[in-house]
Amino acid sequence: MPNKPWLTPEETDRVDELDTDECWALLEAAPVGRLAARAGDGVDIFPVNFTVKNGAVYLRSAPGSKLVDIANASSVAFEIDGSRRRTHWSVVIHGEATRMSYDTDIVDSGVLELATMTSSSKWNYIQIVPSSITGRRFKQTRDKARPGARG
Repeated sequence: MPNKPWLTPEETDRVDELDTDECWALLEAAPVGRLAARAGDGVDIFPVNFTVKNGAVYLRSAPGSKLVDIANASSVAFEIDGSRRRTHWSVVIHGEATRMSYDTDIVDSGVLELATMTSSSKWNYIQIVPSSITGRRFKQTRDKARPGARG
């Protein structure tokens, strides 16, 4: 059968937009996210542990390029994703990241309870206040062979 330049609806993956509540529920359950921050002429992406509370994302950081990037350009993106069986999802937040400086805000956020991925001391606390949050769920409708795929 010759290759055709299009797929029928039955042959394509189904994509669903997630509502805000479902996006926050997925954020609350995710163990790791990715922080994207402007760095000079490009963008740096950092894997981070995080927590969410009252419509904001909180993370800890050791001194370094992440804090410098945020200080120079506070507009960031934050992403999580995951999969289960034939369902894959992604949530993206765009917002402003600021270094937290008041002890009461730090304690109230819950970020002090956050376990970190590394053994480095992380005494800098960052809050991301979203300006937008979007999510998508991809449901694979049929087996698709691809190199390196796991079942």
